[in-house]
Amino acid sequence: MTVSYQSKSNVKRLMNQNPKVSVIIPVFNREKLIQRSINSILNQTYKNFEVIVIDDASTDNTSENIAQLKDKRLRHFKNDINLGPSKSRNKGIELSTGELIAFQDSDDEWYSDKLEKQVDLFFRSGEETGAVYCGMEFIDYKTRKKIGESIDKSDFKKNFISGSFFRSPANVSLIIPKNVLNDIGGFDERLFAHEDTELAIRITKKYDFALIDEVLVRVTRNHNQLMANTFNYIRALEIIYEKHKDYLSRKILVGLCKQIANYYILTDNIDKAKSAVKCSLKYKPRDFNMMLEFIKTMSQFFLLHTFPNFLKKLYKRKYRGEIPLLSGLSKI
Repeated sequence: MTVSYQSKSNVKRLMNQNPKVSVIIPVFNREKLIQRSINSILNQTYKNFEVIVIDDASTDNTSENIAQLKDKRLRHFKNDINLGPSKSRNKGIELSTGELIAFQDSDDEWYSDKLEKQVDLFFRSGEETGAVYCGMEFIDYKTRKKIGESIDKSDFKKNFISGSFFRSPANVSLIIPKNVLNDIGGFDERLFAHEDTELAIRITKKYDFALIDEVLVRVTRNHNQLMANTFNYIRALEIIYEKHKDYLSRKILVGLCKQIANYYILTDNIDKAKSAVKCSLKYKPRDFNMMLEFIKTMSQFFLLHTFPNFLKKLYKRKYRGEIPLLSGLSKI
């Protein structure tokens, strides 16, 4: 369930009326953007916070640029080896001293009143609220012009258990009580992609999300973004499937299996492709759209067992020899 500003009993989980917020920033090779990101936090109208930057073994001048920022609220740690975003965020959570945890990305910026509005909404929401999120706008790296925005008003729990969409709020838009993170277990450290979606799935099993229906984050696009490789996305989908197959909707599970199968077809791993397609066929159709998808999957299954090279050529022509990055599931 998604709620907007409304008057409810104060959240008993937050005993302090002016709770400290720990802002966690994992960073790797962001020497040109990290100061802007940190300064957007240091300039918040809400003043009771700390910033914990986890430099994930950067090889450029990221650490030096962080050290130039002199503020007692800023704490900086550098990993000896690259641990990835999930382990780095968990490390930041362990080092934190705040009641609330917020996440910032090293290439993004916050509006100055983001924390103030999100903390306020926690005290206006009921105890069922496990996280507050907000809208985002997207900024071109070179021109600094706005190129779009997103305020996702989805009912995330409903989508996960009965919908067709694999959706979740971005980490950079979230603020979460530390004891909620401790309750659900933090980030799954096996994941190098989709870690925000997997966390959201676990949040919806016990808590609701609350939405501030306005843009409070600027997300930088069209620069040298440090995206995980395609295998990391597929491995994340495999882990999410095994971990949450008793919770997610049939349509989402079919979509997960199909995306995994498509990847293995394109990378010549026919045995794993067969296994993934067979998995998707376990979910019998309950409506017309799923029936059409089921028929296509049966055809795919037949071709994998009889003419796998022909199917591989069809897919390579369809995707023009490239494997698309998978940032989520579209409607099937």
